Amino acid sequence: MPVARRGLLVSALGAGVAFGNMAVALPLLVLALGRSPALAGVLVALDTVAFSLGALLPLPFRRAAAPVAVALALLGCADVLFALPLGIWATALAALLHGTAMGLFWVGVQSSLGRRSGVAGSERAFVHQYALYVAGTASGGTVTGAIVAVLRASGVGHVPSIRATFLLGAAAVLAALPAALAWLRTHAPAARTRFVAPALRYGLRLQVPDLFLVSAMGTLLGLSPVILRDSFGLSPLTIGLIAAAVAAGKISGSLTASRIASTQGRTRTIGSMLGAAAFAAALLLGAQAAWLYGALMVAVTFLGIGVWPTLVDGALARVAPEQRRTLSVAWNVREYLAIALTTVVAGQLLHDGRRPVLALALVAVLLAAAAVTSLGALRAPVFVPETE
Repeated sequence: MPVARRGLLVSALGAGVAFGNMAVALPLLVLALGRSPALAGVLVALDTVAFSLGALLPLPFRRAAAPVAVALALLGCADVLFALPLGIWATALAALLHGTAMGLFWVGVQSSLGRRSGVAGSERAFVHQYALYVAGTASGGTVTGAIVAVLRASGVGHVPSIRATFLLGAAAVLAALPAALAWLRTHAPAARTRFVAPALRYGLRLQVPDLFLVSAMGTLLGLSPVILRDSFGLSPLTIGLIAAAVAAGKISGSLTASRIASTQGRTRTIGSMLGAAAFAAALLLGAQAAWLYGALMVAVTFLGIGVWPTLVDGALARVAPEQRRTLSVAWNVREYLAIALTTVVAGQLLHDGRRPVLALALVAVLLAAAAVTSLGALRAPVFVPETE
């Protein structure tokens, strides 16, 4: 396997484990410290907003591999900080550092993969990278819960057992770092360019479908644990099993979308899958049984997030190759801000209503808007890179 491809895939797995570990362990840590669920939400939101800060950092780098390697190192530092008993302010600093590193990671990944966008089958590289990342997040979250259970059974205190799990994330990124550094050493630098911050509207027309999509999925997946617990009374174990099924839906959906796009065309595939995701999300409004709600949530994930890598690759293919690095920065900043905003709005809707009807209706509307706007945004001409 080429050094660059190995570095990209190994980094995706390591970063995925670190993120899955944080997503489970951070809320548990806050609650174990006797703090409120609201504070847990604030810290998770801080991590998400920090993605935008990290997305702005890669512009001075001349190699797309450099942000990925730096991001892995920062993730390791954040996880060590999480693991130390230094108080809630240190935990908040770790969340900020962790989110910054993840934003840096994703811009480096998209900048690297985007160099081939427009070449036949280029979406497959996005899909394979994303599938490994999702596999990492799923395994990271699952192993985190298992470690806590084992340590608690061994007599370790509640808070120390949770803090210890952050060493899983640190170990994962440390294991991935050599492959990322090898990729960095063999990655030819881009021509030196003047630092130019992307304009707010840069590439916005191409990204509108993506913003609707990530906002919908961030809302659905972020609020589903609350809905499954409060509306259906499911146990944490059952919720965890549904989360694992959702992760499988992400991977299988992305592989399916890539295969369909190769025969039916990207625009048709993206529009039809997003439309079907909106329909499945609308059915969630009437789901009265927990098994039906869980099945529909997996279906929405399969159709919606499954098409996301193909959508990103299709948008980058419609930008001149020399502009794709800048677009990746603007793209990621807007994504994270949109996710944070709609999650807050949906959380308020969920808080004010007896049942999550309004929040789920918002998800269906956002997915329908993504389907409609994708048909127009992806009509722009494709730029094929001169070299792969």
